[in-house]
Amino acid sequence: MSTAGLRVSSAAASAATVHRLCLYALAGAGLFSAIVLLLHFIRPEYDPMTRFLSEYAVTDPVVTGVAAVALALGSMALIRAMTLALPPEHRSRAGTLLLWIYAVCFAGVGFFPADEFLTINPPSWHGIVHAILGLISFSCFSAGSLLVSLRLRRSPSWNKTAPVLITLGALNVALFFIFYGGLEHIIGLIERIYAACIIGWIVIVAWKLMIDAAGAAGGSATTIH
Repeated sequence: MSTAGLRVSSAAASAATVHRLCLYALAGAGLFSAIVLLLHFIRPEYDPMTRFLSEYAVTDPVVTGVAAVALALGSMALIRAMTLALPPEHRSRAGTLLLWIYAVCFAGVGFFPADEFLTINPPSWHGIVHAILGLISFSCFSAGSLLVSLRLRRSPSWNKTAPVLITLGALNVALFFIFYGGLEHIIGLIERIYAACIIGWIVIVAWKLMIDAAGAAGGSATTIH
């Protein structure tokens, strides 16, 4: 095979890998969302306006843990896909590092269940670990998503998508401070909006990378033909 043929084959393989990783990301985000929505129906005693998502772990620790780990693993797949698909000048090293920290810490959130915050005082050891990992993961995702989004403005192919991602990244930063601002009467609602913005950012990035990967694979096939 010629050198050109090898380059085309390598590009096609890379596009296929990015596509597969993005599918993992969408699956992780989808599973997390499905489990959280399901828990809203089967555990109506937790008022969505005032109770944390993490409190579902008090009654359903395994299911809640699976949701968190699925989102974390999906996020890791997405970060890897961005690294493979985007050229260095379109990647934020600081943002990518923050997203890795978020993903690792959020996986830990799934293994250390939260307490029922309104009744447990003092908190359990695993509740304390959960709270610390949650703080780190939320802060890192908020800052990381904004930094990555701002850098994507440099890529012509992301011109239409980057403004949406920047808006979501900015909302993530704002919601982080609002969430930890102590508004107990609506804290559950704020967290759910926050989670929706996080999922939205992940889904949009994964979908755009898949579109670009499909285009790259199609271009490679045309070149081979």
